[in-house]
Amino acid sequence: MAAAADISRITLEYQVQKLNVFPVTSVTFPLFQPARRVTTSWTWDMRETGGLPPGTDLSYWWSFEDADGHAAQTPVATISFDDERHSWQSLSGSNLNLLWYQGSDSFAEQLMIAAEEALDRLADDTGARLEGTADIYIYASTEDLQNAMVYPQEWTGGVAYTEYHTIAIGISPGNLEWGKETIAHELAHLAVHQATFSGYGVDLPTWLDEGLAMYAEGDLSSDMKYVLRNAIDQNELFTVKSLCSPFPADASSAYIAYAQSYSLVEYLINEHGGQDKMLGLLNAFKQGSGYVEALDQVYGLDIIQLNTLWRDYITLHPV
Repeated sequence: MAAAADISRITLEYQVQKLNVFPVTSVTFPLFQPARRVTTSWTWDMRETGGLPPGTDLSYWWSFEDADGHAAQTPVATISFDDERHSWQSLSGSNLNLLWYQGSDSFAEQLMIAAEEALDRLADDTGARLEGTADIYIYASTEDLQNAMVYPQEWTGGVAYTEYHTIAIGISPGNLEWGKETIAHELAHLAVHQATFSGYGVDLPTWLDEGLAMYAEGDLSSDMKYVLRNAIDQNELFTVKSLCSPFPADASSAYIAYAQSYSLVEYLINEHGGQDKMLGLLNAFKQGSGYVEALDQVYGLDIIQLNTLWRDYITLHPV
């Protein structure tokens, strides 16, 4: 940068492309020595802010002012935050873009079919549909996936970046069936987040968010059915109210929470109005209702009543 007088102020402003009510501009102030011609730079330390998913577009521009009060701004430039460690191949569907770097074309095609079927199933059962095009990044292993993330949990095998319309999953070509289920799960998070997104900042209860994602996978697996049956027999079920909060970190307790959440969603869809009511519930969250108001508004139930009715139902209809 050069000016007629000493440059006294430099700012770097940038916008990250993601789902927002209004565009958010971040401003940084890089260090430099005042002079008529200066060179400066700024490094984004994502260990402090959290990372971005691959494929995220970022727009930025520089502004500067000199000692005489003259100001100028560079043209807006756009870069893509890509994971260039891998040679990505791509496969496009109706509103999905699948990227992978290990495995055959057939491997990618089967994952794409599973993804599209999951979205159709979710739309049929809940009315929630994916808008726009979502990117699905398939890493060849959970280790590769976690190496692409900032401070991942050790159990992370897939992640939905709901604000960025992107999911990333570690799927080896030899683990295709698990991969199909996980794609369905993470895509459901994207579609449900879109269906409830608004400027009100209302979060879904965890049981509903995770229950819908599991429901999108298809029938509950035999292992999870066993977990649920055992929790019922041992009186280890969680209350619905407790499942509104984040699930336990302990794996055995988390399995119960996930299985119970699936069962709760299945119960509401099958016994309380199907797609229309479920879509009405999601719309209530979009309009800013909390879970207490939303349940009452759509189903005429409170959390305690839902808990009681579901427990009675699951007793009469064992999994």
